[in-house]
Amino acid sequence: MLLDTPSALEKRIGMVRREMTGYYTGVHSEAQGIINRWIFVEEMVETRIKSFRDPTEPLNPGLLYTGISALTTSVLTRSRSLPTRIFLPPIALASAFAYFLPGTASRVGAYGVELEDRYAPRFGEIRRTSVAHSGIAWERTKEGAAAGRESVNQGVKNVVESIEQRTGLKLKAMGWAQEVKKEAQSVAGVVEKDIKEAIESKSSSGDSGDSKRLV
Repeated sequence: MLLDTPSALEKRIGMVRREMTGYYTGVHSEAQGIINRWIFVEEMVETRIKSFRDPTEPLNPGLLYTGISALTTSVLTRSRSLPTRIFLPPIALASAFAYFLPGTASRVGAYGVELEDRYAPRFGEIRRTSVAHSGIAWERTKEGAAAGRESVNQGVKNVVESIEQRTGLKLKAMGWAQEVKKEAQSVAGVVEKDIKEAIESKSSSGDSGDSKRLV
């Protein structure tokens, strides 16, 4: 009985072939895993992007106007300073996006806040605090402007009263008289117009009656 015993070279070739096959299988598995993960990421991104869209807003003109606004701003700021060229086009893009697609922009902003709370909560707290302080400062500015306007009105009133006391002129009464005069003139114009229309209608009806009697 003869036994086929492989030689050392055949054993070495078989071992190399098995190693190469195992290496190829491992590389194929790794590549397939990377492809599967990439497909999963694409599906997640696609789902997320679709979730941003507001079904009540058409994307076609809104995105077109947003791009035109950003491009126009970039062209207009081409000869400006470097900070203007860097910051103004993105600001114009965000502003146009929020103006032409408010619902979609709101959803994108909510997602940005979600990412901010997840990965940078400290930054989110600082941002919200800054926004709150800005709102308070704006309200105080409006209150100050209203108080200033009231102060100016009161100052004008005091000046008028002082002039009236020194000169004896009734500036307020003159102003009120002018307003009353204007109102009276408008009312008189309306009454005169009504009377004229009534006279014309009466004369026309009288003429038609006379013509009937002549017939």
